[in-house]
Amino acid sequence: MPSSEDVETPHIQAVPKRSPYGALFSRTLPHYSGQYRVGVRDVEIPIPKQSFGKFKHKSMPNEVGITIDTAMFTLFYPTESNAKDHRVVWFPRAVTMAALATRLRRTVEGLMKMSNSCSRFCTLMAYAGAAVVIGGTTFPGIPNAPLQAPSGSTKWPLLLFSHGAGSSRLMNSSFCGEMASQGYVVAAIEHRDGTGPHARIVNQDGGKKDFSWIQWSDLNWIDLTEQPSDDTMLRNVQLEVRMAEVQGVLSALQKVARGEPFVSTGPPHSPPSNWDVWDYVKVDAPVIAGHSFGGSLAMAAATDSRFSFSHVVVFDPAMKRLQSWNRQITVPLLVVSSEEFSAGAEFLTLRHTLSGVPRHEVHVIPGSSHPSFSDVFLILPDYVNRMMGLAIDPVYVINDTVDKTVRFLENGGGHVTSSQAMRRP
Repeated sequence: MPSSEDVETPHIQAVPKRSPYGALFSRTLPHYSGQYRVGVRDVEIPIPKQSFGKFKHKSMPNEVGITIDTAMFTLFYPTESNAKDHRVVWFPRAVTMAALATRLRRTVEGLMKMSNSCSRFCTLMAYAGAAVVIGGTTFPGIPNAPLQAPSGSTKWPLLLFSHGAGSSRLMNSSFCGEMASQGYVVAAIEHRDGTGPHARIVNQDGGKKDFSWIQWSDLNWIDLTEQPSDDTMLRNVQLEVRMAEVQGVLSALQKVARGEPFVSTGPPHSPPSNWDVWDYVKVDAPVIAGHSFGGSLAMAAATDSRFSFSHVVVFDPAMKRLQSWNRQITVPLLVVSSEEFSAGAEFLTLRHTLSGVPRHEVHVIPGSSHPSFSDVFLILPDYVNRMMGLAIDPVYVINDTVDKTVRFLENGGGHVTSSQAMRRP
């Protein structure tokens, strides 16, 4: 991580004022508070074709398991660009209005599958609500801006971020963008493993495929006479898929840093990218971070021999998904927990796991709830947030999480500590 003589990553000094109506009227997420402007770039790359799981889905009887041959991620990074376009569409992202409507509809349908509420009336109501609440929402960032050169001979530290189940790579854009404004390059991975509501996949030949939420009860496991009674087997497979995606993203960024040719499978309308200066990124010992099921992935990846992560950062990790991943984490681990998560059984499991981690920190943010690490509560009005269990300013949750993360990475995470004061700010 950068020392005091390296790239400066100042701590957050103030919490920006936020409207009590969220982003309903402004249609924009809060500005980042770090010293750097933030560039944003979508990347989709080919990776070795791999299949995971021996099951068939009732809607796809000719396919077995989950097959991936590309990986998708969004880069958040420091830039010196003077471009006046400081906003990036949060969701849905599409070129035409027709494509936008299709993306929104398919995402809503995926969310309905997740909630087991697939009636036509519920879907139409959800579609209308989503269009009103999130349609046209943007977040701070300069699309496809050049990467800023760090001072001296230093390099920007790299952080890989994994989203939770039912989420997507931009659902944590506030955390990722804040980290970039503090002097980090963040690769937010879009997991096409059936844990997201909807994803559009573009392969190396230009072929397109839509992939949405996989309901465990819709599967028939080929080698099993008695079918699973819950989603545990599916989640284990999806963890393997995520591991392969992390490996593909990290390998691509390492190639770019070495100056090797870079192939993107993204949509044809994507602007050309200049990757020549991306050797400014420190790719050999990155940070792995994640929320919920993404936190499970981060902890599992930290014990995998394919990777060499310097630190692990997790928010409300889904511990029950790690029952088959009982290897010891040997690198510094930061846990930032919501108050809601700290009151549950999985927090006790986490505590037991941490007893075997030599260097770790645990912090609980009073008044916070599980979704508050994402952008959701920044968009919704305060009265809705309170109905959903959030008792404090959602901007505070994001900024406090970033502050704890930056301090942990700069200090090396070399001690055991716990912060669980239940006093709300």
